Amino acid sequence: MNKEQFQKVIEDINEYEGVEEIFLLNSDGDIVYKSKEFPFTNEESKALLDAWKNKKPSLIYQNNRYAILKNDDIQLAAKNIVGGKGNIAGSITKEEDYLVIHTTQETGLILLEWSIFVNKIAWQ
Repeated sequence: MNKEQFQKVIEDINEYEGVEEIFLLNSDGDIVYKSKEFPFTNEESKALLDAWKNKKPSLIYQNNRYAILKNDDIQLAAKNIVGGKGNIAGSITKEEDYLVIHTTQETGLILLEWSIFVNKIAWQ
């Protein structure tokens, strides 16, 4: 996914309220693009992708634990249950990168809807 395509993804996803961050990781877990500047290192992104690919029960994002509720080769859905820090949803792209979003706790979509929506956007 190139920068122009990523900008279109940001526009499409931001039509919904509650999206905090959007980022694209390559297959090694390196950050390719971020929707804005926020504290998230390649080390953290690699750990997140490792949790996804290796079907771990949880992942850490910005020092918060998210329970992984859906985890397959194509999609990810994780929720911060205790702290109310929102949700993580992701999808592999047709270029085999990983599109991931972080949402606030209260949005117009439930977590699994976000996961499906991100998958749809990733495959446009």
